[in-house]
Amino acid sequence: MTDLHALLKNAGFAEGFLLPVAPYTDWTRHRNDGVFHPNADPLAADPRSAYPWANAVLICVYPYTPYDDESLVASYYPASNRAYHAMKRLLALLKAQGIRAERADTPYREQLASYGIGSRMDNQLLYLEPYGTYCNLQGAMLALPEPVEYEPRREPKEVCDHCGLCRAVCFGAIEGDYAFDWTRCVHTYMEGDPMPETAMKQLPSLLGCMRCQSVCPKNPKETVPVPEEIRRVLDPVAVLRGNRQEAGELIGKNLAAPKRLLRQAIVLAANRNRTDALPFLLKLRETDGDRFKAELDYAISLLQNR
Repeated sequence: MTDLHALLKNAGFAEGFLLPVAPYTDWTRHRNDGVFHPNADPLAADPRSAYPWANAVLICVYPYTPYDDESLVASYYPASNRAYHAMKRLLALLKAQGIRAERADTPYREQLASYGIGSRMDNQLLYLEPYGTYCNLQGAMLALPEPVEYEPRREPKEVCDHCGLCRAVCFGAIEGDYAFDWTRCVHTYMEGDPMPETAMKQLPSLLGCMRCQSVCPKNPKETVPVPEEIRRVLDPVAVLRGNRQEAGELIGKNLAAPKRLLRQAIVLAANRNRTDALPFLLKLRETDGDRFKAELDYAISLLQNR
């Protein structure tokens, strides 16, 4: 029989959980309550309808260590790109073993929490020993010779002390008890929509905010220096200058798309008082003034009045 755990480790993951295919009960309820971004709407409430051929879901864990300075970009984003490519490697390995597998477009945190694997925190993230919330989850739907039955490998437990630290540093999205206002989460605007001025003023780094993780007393405190390549390639002025191909290699092509990365680089350059960005911003107003009007008006006005 194929050793799935050996394959996923060979692909680059730390561990994985093989689960039955089941409805996302709590997650569906929270989606219906309006907790999640509208991008979640197309997800099926029951994966059996979306993947009728599958009899198992394999959720893989890709842990990472936060940067000692996440004011440029959170370490989560380069890690999520590495995890994505690890899943591509795993799918190729599974195919070579004759196993039908597809990347799962499902709410991984809900699936793990529903089996008592990890614990939800007030910041809506999943706490998973020993990584805390510093891990990226990737999933695959599988067609195995026999259906699986999950036998708990860990005792489910409540981890969050509801200390309020994540709520204190959040811009208003975290409301506790799994209540969340996605319209007040800066992370929401990594999707590429025009940013309201309130979000632009709050934008702390490229692609969104992960400060709720850094203040959590339950998370590991180890950090690593920001790689020099990250500093060079994802500097907001470097992005405005046009090095988005290199950026795509670090954070993935989707996140490096102009509607996401360029939009946020415009805003972050202004928030960081990068007056050296002005020539690029003025040129962008001539070439893409309609596309990024709100962000360019905000950034140019802010920098010209400094």
